[in-house]
Amino acid sequence: MNGLLSDVLEVHGSLERWQSFAKVTATIVTAGELWGMKGLVQDQSPRQMTVWLHEERASVQPFGGPDRRTAFTPERIAIETMEGATVAERLDPRESFSGHQQRTPWDPLHRAYFNGYALWTYLTSPFHLILSGVEVTEGETCQAAFKAPCLSTRA
Repeated sequence: MNGLLSDVLEVHGSLERWQSFAKVTATIVTAGELWGMKGLVQDQSPRQMTVWLHEERASVQPFGGPDRRTAFTPERIAIETMEGATVAERLDPRESFSGHQQRTPWDPLHRAYFNGYALWTYLTSPFHLILSGVEVTEGETCQAAFKAPCLSTRA
């Protein structure tokens, strides 16, 4: 691990502390114009978002009904009952976005995949940069409001 990434992880609570947890759960309320653009109705009801910290996996509940939740991994998105029975699923969900434009309508599985992918990324940053298969290198100085090294990633 390079020095800059090590410093970033330290100011976010330390790698040791991060590794002592398996998952995190947050209460979320989503809003915004995206849902309407995608032909979806969004209510302001709080939901429970759970992300696994050491693997790309997430779930939000309730989803589409009080007894439903999502099950996200990069290879599969599903809507399940709270007992784990599959209600709907899509394998290789990223491919289902191929050819989409800004206003292409989404179905519930598109929305579930987006929720899982985005919120897993938000809630694991920057620690997901140390997962197996992710390569981080320190680049040239960024030309921003201040000069600092840039991190470049490749998975």
